[in-house]
Amino acid sequence: MSRRTVDKAGKPARGVILPPAKAYEGPERLGPAGWNSGDHVPYDWDIITRLRAHWLLARDCVGAGWCAAAAHGLPYWADSEKVVLLSPTLRRNASDLLTPEYRQLRAEVRTACVDPLFPELRVVDAPTAFAQCLATILSGKKTWWVPPVPGLTDREVRAVQFLDAFAQCTHLSTLALLAGARHIVDRRRMSALLELYDLGAQSPMETALRLIVRDELPAGHDWTSQVTVSLTDGTVGSAGSRGKKTTPDLACESLKIALFYDGAHHADGEQTETDFRMFQKLKALGWEAIRVNKELLADLDELLGLLRGTVERAVQAAARPR
Repeated sequence: MSRRTVDKAGKPARGVILPPAKAYEGPERLGPAGWNSGDHVPYDWDIITRLRAHWLLARDCVGAGWCAAAAHGLPYWADSEKVVLLSPTLRRNASDLLTPEYRQLRAEVRTACVDPLFPELRVVDAPTAFAQCLATILSGKKTWWVPPVPGLTDREVRAVQFLDAFAQCTHLSTLALLAGARHIVDRRRMSALLELYDLGAQSPMETALRLIVRDELPAGHDWTSQVTVSLTDGTVGSAGSRGKKTTPDLACESLKIALFYDGAHHADGEQTETDFRMFQKLKALGWEAIRVNKELLADLDELLGLLRGTVERAVQAAARPR
């Protein structure tokens, strides 16, 4: 290769180059499932690409922490983290962005090979990766923006968001999560977090919404994630009438309250029109519905005021004779 070609190539690791994206015809570089969070700061490459590149230079090492969580399918938060490699031999750590962080590989560490394009690349197993990442969140070393949640610290909110997301992409059981956290995260703290998690949450913002409203229903009523509601007769569940349906992110079936979190794709004109029609149909069928976006989620007073008024109307409607 000419020096000019090398200079134009991508450099995810010292000693490893990739052709410019336009000239690249090789395997998918954006993780085992092809996803990419887009949040690489301060890195130019996603963490899976960097893990693969670093491993090519140290094949006796094992990926750990956030790069392992990403390898197991976690689609959030990992791309801005440094690759951590567990090494059986002593290696020097450097502070630059083109080298990984090396730590000691212990004999008892459980590993797995989960990358379909690099089948010999080992990472710690999913329960271990979960516990390692959770420890960084609870210690405050790993942060991201979260809205204010009554009764919980920001670290606890992030921990539950991470728990929801990781359980969703790996389908680990509660027992497996507890086992992975042993000797890494305090069991009482872990048990308290497990009481707040919900496998049905499909995004971190949905998790935050659920945590904010968790105590806002009267006794005897509960929230359920991802409930299917018929837009023909308002019945709940797959056994309802045929026709169009909608799936609120949270719903109280007994009071007919539906909550929707509107992510970025809801700003699309066609999607906005679809959401408006669905919203009106739910209202006509006796459901109280609230649409929440990031701005409303961040305004706790306005959100709770809106919700409490909705709950009050729903309670009154449920008490009326039919």
